[in-house]
Amino acid sequence: MRALFLLPAAGLLWGLTAHAAPSAALNDARKLIDDLELEAALKSLDAVDKTEGNDRQTLLELFTLQGIAYGTLGKEAKTRDAFRRLLVLDPGAKLPPDLPPRVRTPFFEAKDWSSTNGPLTPVPRAQLEGGRVRSVSVTIEKDVLRLAKSVRFHLEGSEVVVVPLTGGTATTEVGRPTVSWWAEVLTERKAVLLEVGSAAQPRVEGEVAAETVKTAPAAGGWRRPTGFGVLGAGAVAAGVGVFLGLQANEARAKVAAATRDELGRITSLSQRDAMALEASSRANATTANVLFGVGGALAAAGVVLIILGPSGEPTVALSPMPGGVLLTGAF
Repeated sequence: MRALFLLPAAGLLWGLTAHAAPSAALNDARKLIDDLELEAALKSLDAVDKTEGNDRQTLLELFTLQGIAYGTLGKEAKTRDAFRRLLVLDPGAKLPPDLPPRVRTPFFEAKDWSSTNGPLTPVPRAQLEGGRVRSVSVTIEKDVLRLAKSVRFHLEGSEVVVVPLTGGTATTEVGRPTVSWWAEVLTERKAVLLEVGSAAQPRVEGEVAAETVKTAPAAGGWRRPTGFGVLGAGAVAAGVGVFLGLQANEARAKVAAATRDELGRITSLSQRDAMALEASSRANATTANVLFGVGGALAAAGVVLIILGPSGEPTVALSPMPGGVLLTGAF
């Protein structure tokens, strides 16, 4: 039976060596699992679990190894619980290859469970009042396993505050115009479950934060965007005018090409069709001319708004005229 587990154990060690250096007890547990000394491995893992202040990577490795050890021993409930803790913290976690079904099956069951009930989610907030940051807080959502117990806030100036979670929220007072901060969500033994921001990329609240998202207004204020919009509308009007003009020419061409008798009467088309084509040609031609005028006027207005631009609000009026429109106003 011993030889059956040599390949999975080798896969386990290969899959975990790229992680951050664990504690000595975690190293011992790895070796014991490799040697199939599973009860002894679980004792080492229990020692890791009881250690104060584990970092997040150690915690993820701890839950992974616990799930593998319990699963190999056939302790299904404890296997599932270990993998649930792992997957609510790291939904993308994967097992090393070639592990037996007694380990992999509870893992995938826990993955389905965590996709519905997790992941553990920290939501940061800042309360602003009177131009100052009154407080910052972290609210923990989807903590169905009740792993989170407190939040360690790191404020600028090396100030560190640990605040217990009350009703799922931890809050610390600030009272400054601006604050740069990050936080760690902790277990009962101060192990790090999650981070909000980081020392390298802290969150910034207050006036400085607001200034960083300001963008310089475009030159010309409203004028240039409006000008481009008017220019585009002119292009659309001209395009429709071209289409209708082509339709009018096509109708006229059909009438001109029709067969006529010696008296000049059309014989290849009915009188009704000929009259309909003539009427359609005239209507399309008139509409096309109007649209050409509108398009030209809008294009001119757009160019004026883009290049010259007014100092105040524009006053523009379009008046229909025979064969086009009259554009008046202040630009």
